[in-house]
Amino acid sequence: MRVSNETYFALVEEQLAAGGRVRIQLVGGSMQPTLLAGDELILETTADVAVGDVVLFRYKGRHILHRVVAIEGDRYIMRGDNSASNEAATREDIVAKVVGVEKHGKMKHWIVRWSGHKGRRQLRPWYFALLALLMWAPLNGMGVPLDNYVLGIRLDHLLHASVFLPCALFVMDLYRGKRRSVAVWLTAVVVGMVTEGVQWMLPYRGFDVNDLVANFLGATLGWLAVLVTRRTIGGCGGSRYL
Repeated sequence: MRVSNETYFALVEEQLAAGGRVRIQLVGGSMQPTLLAGDELILETTADVAVGDVVLFRYKGRHILHRVVAIEGDRYIMRGDNSASNEAATREDIVAKVVGVEKHGKMKHWIVRWSGHKGRRQLRPWYFALLALLMWAPLNGMGVPLDNYVLGIRLDHLLHASVFLPCALFVMDLYRGKRRSVAVWLTAVVVGMVTEGVQWMLPYRGFDVNDLVANFLGATLGWLAVLVTRRTIGGCGGSRYL
């Protein structure tokens, strides 16, 4: 049974206050690459909090798990290893410190690493360069039989759809706000329309409505996959730990 974050953290703080340790599973990517989604973390209350420790703390009505990067008098400055902004809190706001980590699934960690903010930023130019190469380069004469069928679908249409599956993942950082998910979807779809539209102007390529539909379907399916796996696109809207 799922519980709200408020109820969950009330239980966590209750167990910590009783002097016990709490084991939680990390959700979110702001502590990459040190900590990845799926890692099991052991939390413990302690009076000893120093720069470099990873702590769970209250911040603007939320509970966040980030690293202490500085201590300025009675202010503790925290930042995720994969974040660009800081948070400030008092010692009373710090709930617990991470005292143990159990990592799981190397393949999952690899996927999480490259789908996170830093990974997306590093891969983005390579993705769009590959996209331009596949869509605009004079590849028609390579002799690849793209008119073959797989499960009743032409191979070239499958190729178009698959190329645009990651598009939403790589444009999601362009937007913030409540309508972010819709903007990401529209941008991915427009990228598919533009890349196919440019082919109409290239003498060595050809415009195909079916390819346009395949681009749309690939971009939309990729967007839905991101939406489902990340709960809210690009963030940790439903996550317990940022």
